[in-house]
Amino acid sequence: MDVFEAIKWRRSVRKFSPQKVEKEKILQILEAGRLAPSSSNRQAWHFIVVDDENLIKQIPEKVVIGTKSIISWIKDAPLVIVGCYTKAVTHFVAGLYGHENHLIDISIAMTHMVLEATELGIGTCYIGWFNEKHLKQILKIPDRYRIAMLVVLGYPAEPSTPEGIGGIEPRPRKNLKEIVSYNEWGKNLPY
Repeated sequence: MDVFEAIKWRRSVRKFSPQKVEKEKILQILEAGRLAPSSSNRQAWHFIVVDDENLIKQIPEKVVIGTKSIISWIKDAPLVIVGCYTKAVTHFVAGLYGHENHLIDISIAMTHMVLEATELGIGTCYIGWFNEKHLKQILKIPDRYRIAMLVVLGYPAEPSTPEGIGGIEPRPRKNLKEIVSYNEWGKNLPY
């Protein structure tokens, strides 16, 4: 599968089979993240692989009222990768100009992992709803690190189809004219 095929095939999978993700595949997914580019090559990230059922069951706990039902399905997932970051000196300098390079860096690395997982037939779902203080406590994350996002992984409960992993239909996407300008805001692409 080429990268563009993986991009088109990826879906947010929220129902997983009980099959565990093999260690070799977990390492391959992590390697994809390790190889991601980062601001000044600082690689100021750390990834926590969580496959302990008791820890996974605690992830949806202590979230903001009203969001627990949104992420309650996580408790049945076989694997979660927690993407953490810390700020390097170059991130602080970029921040002086309003840039959040540390968030860009961790996002690129996690996306590399998601696309590699997709290529391997493993479903994923990005998670932004979580209680950072609670997760830092149960996962023993040092104070100097922040959690950017979680990626839930596992083999989809439903068979995959040519249209998408886990048999999930594609979601509607805006067309390019709605999201792209050429040379200046509001000017359409000449092609």
